[in-house]
Amino acid sequence: MSATDHIITFAISVIVGLILTPVAIGMAARWRIAEKPNGRTGRGEIAHIGGVAIIGAIGFSLIPVFLFFLPQHPVNRAFLPVIIASGFLIFLLGIIDDLRSLHYLYKLFFQITVSIFVAAGGLGLLEYFGLIALSMPAAVLAFVLIALWMLTTTTSFNLIDGIDGLASGIAAISAGAFAAVGLVLGQPMVAVLSLAVLGAALAFLRYNFPPAKIFMGDSGSLFFGMMFGLISLLLLVPGEYLVMRSLGAAIILSVPLLDTGLAFIRRVLSGRPPFEADHMHIHHILLFGCGSTRKVDLMLWSLSAVFGALGILTILGYAAALAAAAVLELLIFILALHGMVTFDMSREKAERILSECGVSSSSMAVHND
Repeated sequence: MSATDHIITFAISVIVGLILTPVAIGMAARWRIAEKPNGRTGRGEIAHIGGVAIIGAIGFSLIPVFLFFLPQHPVNRAFLPVIIASGFLIFLLGIIDDLRSLHYLYKLFFQITVSIFVAAGGLGLLEYFGLIALSMPAAVLAFVLIALWMLTTTTSFNLIDGIDGLASGIAAISAGAFAAVGLVLGQPMVAVLSLAVLGAALAFLRYNFPPAKIFMGDSGSLFFGMMFGLISLLLLVPGEYLVMRSLGAAIILSVPLLDTGLAFIRRVLSGRPPFEADHMHIHHILLFGCGSTRKVDLMLWSLSAVFGALGILTILGYAAALAAAAVLELLIFILALHGMVTFDMSREKAERILSECGVSSSSMAVHND
């Protein structure tokens, strides 16, 4: 693929996203689809079906790529049906949850189902096209790891979508990092998928930047997570430098992955179901401290950009970048967990801060003064 092809993919994604997002806002107003009752915000008048615009932008930008630009390589032929089928399934799950508010156990079941489908379908097609030849133990291990990775990435982007603009900004930064890696390593599938996601995320951020005019909803956040899961797996298909590439991909996604790990540990230690929603994520703790959604966004976007750069260098084989990322992640994990454990603020004050920032406080759990 030429530079022009990449530019076209990105441009189509941006343009379609800028067109479809206002359409989604209008649709929500016309059909009276507002924030679901148990949603993350207290602003019931704002549409939460932004995932329709995000997926539409990515889908339209990839049509000419798959028809005209992308080389007819077995990898592309193997992953195309996986991308289409898993994308449809995760969007279906997300839009149902956006409109009907599924119980978290039902939602988890469908996420696991999609993750298993991606693992089984991807490995099966790669085997069919002769790209891999695994023994039974290796195939079982690969299946389990891929399914867990897909479940982790979809969950992490779903959880990080807690305040205006945060998830869309992190998605744009992560996609930019993966696009750079795809271009440098000469992996066109990685590059074009990342550029499509980058364009859609930037276009959506135009309307999701605080104060948001629309939310991506679960359909958008789950789809972003699925795309990053697939993109990172595509990096491993050549079968070279698997450890550094795997770690580098995880480093690029460090902010949502760290937040997810902290959420699980915190909930388990407190005796709560690990998938049950609360308002004690990294962005919430920062929000309680500075009281500004935009400041929290800028802090976590900057951190995501640092991890993006370190992830790129790790994928390219720089051990120093891997070490730096590990130290930074450990430091953030310790500080964030300490802040969550020692958090002490009256419920009234916490609810007031959340309300001022447009976040629902229905599931708050804080220490009372």
